[in-house]
Amino acid sequence: MTNPSLRSRLREGETLLGGFVTWAEGGLVELLSHTGFDLAVLDCEHGLSGAAAVENLVRAGDAAGIAAIVRAPSPGSDLVGRYLDAGAEGVLFPRVKGAEDAKRAAESARYAPLGTRGLGAARANRYATRPLGDFVKHANEETLVAVQIETAGALAEVEAVAALPNVDLLFVGPNDLSQALGSPGDVTSPAYVAALERIAKAARGAGKAAGIMLRGRDQVPDLSSMGYRFFTTSDRSLLLESGRAWRAAV
Repeated sequence: MTNPSLRSRLREGETLLGGFVTWAEGGLVELLSHTGFDLAVLDCEHGLSGAAAVENLVRAGDAAGIAAIVRAPSPGSDLVGRYLDAGAEGVLFPRVKGAEDAKRAAESARYAPLGTRGLGAARANRYATRPLGDFVKHANEETLVAVQIETAGALAEVEAVAALPNVDLLFVGPNDLSQALGSPGDVTSPAYVAALERIAKAARGAGKAAGIMLRGRDQVPDLSSMGYRFFTTSDRSLLLESGRAWRAAV
């Protein structure tokens, strides 16, 4: 893990910028580092990376000096431990159904007595050449756990989710949240805006961070004023935005 860790930076009140990596290309992780991003989010829900590719992408991030977290395929994925064993700094859990679902997901990313993660010789602990007791303590203190608030159940119980001790970040997936509210893709409806405000308030009240996937840079001021301080875009958005600007210039 990098020093300071992403989790400690969020606890200190920093605003972080991350880029989702859809394709299993280490060069994309390196480019995010070279452009000043704080982290890469390796997308194993909608992206194309398997467990072996995740390890190589994390390794690329380590070499380039940028932290990586992994979006799991589902809240109950049995791959979570393998992502963390590869050296990822944390996990983002999509589609949690409520507080109990979030609790089980978060525990899968922590070692006992805080969770249920299995302990083995892996890249994260230098293949067990590092004292395992020290590693377990450090991992439990510094692994970032983020849950996406994007289902009706998670929104209804967002305050309870935020209060979970193993959860560090409430993250909004705009597409699924707007779909859960009955208007897929509509991020201007009063119901959607009210949901964003509720999520930010719940995070703030529990001393946690709130994050969101952006559609454009112009969203940052309004979301910052609500209390969001963990922002992401995607490799696809960066390519499309840049490509359109170049096309217009020519």
